Amino acid sequence: MELLALAKGPLPGLYYVATSPPECGQIRVRLMELPTNEEPPFKAVAIRAGGGVALINLTKISLVDYFFQHIGNVIEGEVKNGVLEGVVCNKKVKLRVTDRTLSGPVLAVVPVAKRRRVLPRVAVVVYAYEVKIA
Repeated sequence: MELLALAKGPLPGLYYVATSPPECGQIRVRLMELPTNEEPPFKAVAIRAGGGVALINLTKISLVDYFFQHIGNVIEGEVKNGVLEGVVCNKKVKLRVTDRTLSGPVLAVVPVAKRRRVLPRVAVVVYAYEVKIA
């Protein structure tokens, strides 16, 4: 089973792991204990054994490359005054973002525990790539 660790969890050894690719601006995540001290984001193959989990083929990845692999399912929009307005899956979306460091055009996904038909109205955490226009 291939894992994508997105961020460190609240305690040592815990990671927020993507359980599926992004769908319509949402990425399903869950908290898992992994036997590594690697800084996320990284990909690994997990092998379940009798006593736990072993990770093989641990490789660092770039979230930007991951977003571009799934470009049809990420939110393409712009953040202004803490509000993300954009398009995903041929639908307009508008959600409030609590991260005030984001501004301008972005590619983003919202981590959720369970995927729903609509995006949440407020996103506490957003994984985003700020697009720089030269």
